[in-house]
Amino acid sequence: MDYKQQLLDTLITNTELAEIFEILKKEHLSTAFVCSGALRTIVWNNLSSQKTNLVLENIDVLYADPSESYEQFLTRKAIFSQNYSKYLWNLENIRLNDAKSMQPFGKDIESALRSVPETCNSVALNLNDTESAIIASFSLEHLFNFEIHPTPRFQSDKVLLEQYKARVINKKWQVKWPKLSFFVD
Repeated sequence: MDYKQQLLDTLITNTELAEIFEILKKEHLSTAFVCSGALRTIVWNNLSSQKTNLVLENIDVLYADPSESYEQFLTRKAIFSQNYSKYLWNLENIRLNDAKSMQPFGKDIESALRSVPETCNSVALNLNDTESAIIASFSLEHLFNFEIHPTPRFQSDKVLLEQYKARVINKKWQVKWPKLSFFVD
């Protein structure tokens, strides 16, 4: 089965996601990627025949702009919060983050996705006028099989693995999606 095509087919029909990409385009972030929670929620809701409402979700947006200062980044975040308050924006310029920030970091989107705790959240989508792009740093099989696995970064570090375990418990994803399986491998 082609999970990338299945993912794209699922995501491009979501009207809220289309609106989010229109906002990103309007704010000159057409190269940004929506990732993690919003995409995971759409997929898991679709697979479990639940309605998706992205207004209730964090909208994780990653972009890489080495020329943006921290002050410019804070201004951008404020603009999104004020002008598009319908959504709970989590904008991240990955070039401003590092391993200590507990936010995705790296030189590009793919390396930033490898820094998140769960493989099912290491997925990103960019929809623009000409084409779409999906980045999945790890297997999409975990996402489509309702499996939560730590990424290698979190699996190989005892402190990070404990943070991963606590995060999964605190998120209470199994309440909403009972089919989920949790792994520490």
